[in-house]
Amino acid sequence: MIVNLSWETSLKVLGFVLCSTLLAALVIGCQDDKAILTESEKHLDAGTPQAAVDGLEAFIETAPEEPKARLLLGKVYNELGRHTDAVEQLRKASQLYAAQPEARTVARLELARTYFRFGDRTSAFRVLRLVQRSTSDPKVLREIIGLVGDSYRTKQLTDGDSDNYSPTFSPDGTQIAFSSFRTDNSELYLMDLNGRIRRRVTFTTDFNDSSPAFLTTPNYLFYSSEPKSSREVKVVIQSSGSTPIYAGFNLTHIHSKTTQAVLPVSFGARVPRTSPAGNQVVYESNADGNLELYLLDLAEVDLAQFTPEDVEPKRITFNEIDDGSPTFFPDGKRLMFVSSRNEVNQLYTIDVDGQNEAHFNPNRYDCYNPTVSPDGKTVAYVSARGDDWEIYLIDADGKNERRITNDIGISIQPAFSPDGRHLVFVSDRSDTFHIYLMSFDEPVTSEDLAKRLQ
Repeated sequence: MIVNLSWETSLKVLGFVLCSTLLAALVIGCQDDKAILTESEKHLDAGTPQAAVDGLEAFIETAPEEPKARLLLGKVYNELGRHTDAVEQLRKASQLYAAQPEARTVARLELARTYFRFGDRTSAFRVLRLVQRSTSDPKVLREIIGLVGDSYRTKQLTDGDSDNYSPTFSPDGTQIAFSSFRTDNSELYLMDLNGRIRRRVTFTTDFNDSSPAFLTTPNYLFYSSEPKSSREVKVVIQSSGSTPIYAGFNLTHIHSKTTQAVLPVSFGARVPRTSPAGNQVVYESNADGNLELYLLDLAEVDLAQFTPEDVEPKRITFNEIDDGSPTFFPDGKRLMFVSSRNEVNQLYTIDVDGQNEAHFNPNRYDCYNPTVSPDGKTVAYVSARGDDWEIYLIDADGKNERRITNDIGISIQPAFSPDGRHLVFVSDRSDTFHIYLMSFDEPVTSEDLAKRLQ
């Protein structure tokens, strides 16, 4: 059948076709724009920011008023170390987000982080004051608190010009054993939770003693000892199996000072951690060619009559890549440790019998010094991000990561108190390694934040 259309009808149909074509083009264009932004976010998450630069820069050329593109490009520039360019994009993004308060807060927080990265604390604080005055959201306020200092109230326990490190709580939580370089070498000491020194435990002038751990009876300290090669302290974050380790383990009675060798220095053993029951020790050693995890069972050993022949080390891991820094879960059946098998140091879990290994926290940042809370619900560890080393908490299911230290210098070697209410750690925020005590019962308040920002 042939249908004849009038001239007016033909124009209407043509108009409809043109409008439909234009609408389709707009839809496709919007989809392409969204794809560029989504792809850029994926590159940021994957740690490949360079792959996102060209697309975002071209996008902004055609859509200069799109705030999300500006925000993403600012983040990309930050990852590439182009902090001045990042500031320009993030300032523009926060201006374009003027009618969207929540998005504007996100842009301003990223701008403040950028100022911190190249040391402009004055500008960072100015931006954060704007955010603080414009919101009452507790999550935002906690994030600001984390940017300008520790998330909980913290006190310094040690002082002076000597380095102090390797803190650990006694089983009853009333004392902290630690290493100190206040003489010409590193020795072990005990102090209370106010920093008052109770006693010196070791007296080994030719060795550096570190990494103390309490055994079943709190009268014994198990620790690492290595020959003193210089007058400089070595605070080891993560050992390397390719580097010779001349260290062994000793056992000392706190009161009598009686000391017995457990593993000779030639075993290259470091970082001992005791089980919750205090009768097993897990540690790292390169005795078999690279860094692996080992276990010592002291359950049937008379510590007063101990000899090295009483125990046989049991190897737990068998990998070509280094495995180190082990720590027990509260059940005594599982371990968390650090391995670099994915090119960056990450946290892994494994049973004490070497079964059921799993990657705990897949991300693109180096992670160190894990320790598990007494209730097994939280993991504290050190993460290296943006040229800074700070302590983070994460739930035992691998979710809800949050940073809890943020000060000048680095924060390392966290350890929970037996009741889980405190965290002791080491920081060089005062130019010397000192030991600090954080109280989870005392989160920093909004009033504290206002004082910090002033």
